[in-house]
Amino acid sequence: MKTPINDRSMILAGYLAIFANPGRVMRFYKHCGLLLLGLLFILVNQVNAELYQNQFASIMMGKKKIGQVHFMTKHDDNGVLQELSTRSSLSILGIEVYHHTMHVHEIWKDGEMQHLWGNTDDHGDIYEIDLERNSENYSGTLNNSLVTLPHNAFPAAVWHYAITQHPLLFSIPGLKLVNIEVVKSMDKVKIGEKLVSAEKFVFTGDWEFTLWFDQQQQFLKWAYKVKGKGVDVVLDP
Repeated sequence: MKTPINDRSMILAGYLAIFANPGRVMRFYKHCGLLLLGLLFILVNQVNAELYQNQFASIMMGKKKIGQVHFMTKHDDNGVLQELSTRSSLSILGIEVYHHTMHVHEIWKDGEMQHLWGNTDDHGDIYEIDLERNSENYSGTLNNSLVTLPHNAFPAAVWHYAITQHPLLFSIPGLKLVNIEVVKSMDKVKIGEKLVSAEKFVFTGDWEFTLWFDQQQQFLKWAYKVKGKGVDVVLDP
């Protein structure tokens, strides 16, 4: 009858067999390195998933959905927006066909936009934007033409709560200066089947539209007009 071998002895014998052979040692470290790289890749993806938040909004004309917005946001520990990527597309079919697609990316720091780039097709009008904030102003290109904008102009980023606090905006994608006045009131917005308490902001002046934000200053709804038709952009539940 064979004598049973202790489990610890088997493990020790296995390690000795590995380290007694230099080739096996190299393969051992190689496999360990690949395992660590795999674990690191999974960990980085998990961290990125926690940092970035994907959100969707429906573009509505009355009760009819005419488009979709996908925006991906990144906030710091205090909830301040750091990065925003937006893709949107809408198409209005009726007496006149209208289409609009946009893909822009924004980098923010301390409540100020640092870099904006992207492209927009507004019913055949093409806009290619690359704009950066420097120590004196905003400067960059619009369709390869140089453009500068003053520091006190705030981007017309309807997803950003701070838009409600600036009387001078610059439009996206046209990069035109827009003077506005804002009136605030309390309201409720229907998101899915729920009524959500909201701050309502009515913008008048060179550009007229309305925005709603929740109590955490996060976007809920945007109402504006396209070709004289009322359009609502509402956060999906």
